[in-house]
Amino acid sequence: MEEDEFFGEKTFQHYCAEFIKHSQQIGDGWEWKISKEALELPLDDFEVPETAVASEVIKYEYHVLYSCSYQVPVLYFRASFLDGRLLTLKDIWEEVHECYKTRLLQGPWDTITQQEHPVLGQPFFVLHPCKTNEFMTPVLKNSRRINRNVNYITSWLSIVGPVVGLNLPLSYANATSQDERNVD
Repeated sequence: MEEDEFFGEKTFQHYCAEFIKHSQQIGDGWEWKISKEALELPLDDFEVPETAVASEVIKYEYHVLYSCSYQVPVLYFRASFLDGRLLTLKDIWEEVHECYKTRLLQGPWDTITQQEHPVLGQPFFVLHPCKTNEFMTPVLKNSRRINRNVNYITSWLSIVGPVVGLNLPLSYANATSQDERNVD
């Protein structure tokens, strides 16, 4: 990828396939499902204990889809208590980690919103993709500068995931480094 850090659906599929390969090796539950309308990487019943909201456990479900409009991945997610009650958008905004709150308060509607999932037709929260190219461009340029391959999906999820409680194991970064050594 040159100056323009957007990419096509085939490149998206390639990065996702690498991501899924490592997920299967460590058994953390990511799956690849192909739909006629979109591609997604849903995480089945990933439970994250949270201390907020009466110290109840919140269950997150994450889906990564490709946005043809923005030409970048988009993170869709939903969150519910174990009894099935869904969190509201206000609850989601309140759950955002403190280090991300300043950005959220500057523009909550263009950071995290709720909309219909393009494949499932159900309400999901979504991290808006409009700034993805802006924050991913320096990551990709730096990786080229130091001659290090990175998996776009892994790098992107490592940046956006923590905003909504999704933290990838460090082994994903190590997997990319390992793949580089195997090529040489």
